[in-house]
Amino acid sequence: MKKKVKVLIGAGIFCLVMLLASVGYAVAFNGSRLVVPMDFSEYEFTVKDLPMIVSVILVTLYVCFLVVLASTANRKKKVTRKLNPRLGFLGFLGFLGFMGFWAAPAEKAVGSFLYFCFFGFFGFFYEGKMSDTLMDERYVENRMRAQLNAHKAAVNIIFLALLVLGGGFMGNVEFSLIAFEIIVALAIALDLFLGEFLLYRYDYDDKRCESEE
Repeated sequence: MKKKVKVLIGAGIFCLVMLLASVGYAVAFNGSRLVVPMDFSEYEFTVKDLPMIVSVILVTLYVCFLVVLASTANRKKKVTRKLNPRLGFLGFLGFLGFMGFWAAPAEKAVGSFLYFCFFGFFGFFYEGKMSDTLMDERYVENRMRAQLNAHKAAVNIIFLALLVLGGGFMGNVEFSLIAFEIIVALAIALDLFLGEFLLYRYDYDDKRCESEE
């Protein structure tokens, strides 16, 4: 299990390094093609585009694999799945969202802001701390309560953003849409992280109360 975790983390670091290296190569030797937003209706493939294309495909496949891995918990087991808390470091992938502030002003490409969702991977830290936890009635109740509170927090943030930005608070429709996309991505990340954090907190508090009794 530890070897699999190390391989998974190593693959993530490799994909990130490949992406950064390909961005540097494209900026230095390929006129920033595929880095700065461009009109793809006029795009013509060149060999120099390969590093950027390959690295983007690798990062996309890796993220998709993580999403599938995170959503395939075996509900038939009576204990939670084993997970290394160090997988929480994958949350640093969320900083890729700041690339949007570089790409958006050029040609209104705002897809990079969605990377802010990856901050939710910090929740793996708390899920890992609860590996092999017995899923009894108390655990199920705490999990439902944690998810409900996390969902409420995320929905309230999105609703507040709609009220503020929908009223033209920023005075610019494009800026308002970008701000709303960023807020939604961060709200999703908060939902993912807070669900695991609150579950860990509720379980810890219950165990402490039992020990005091």
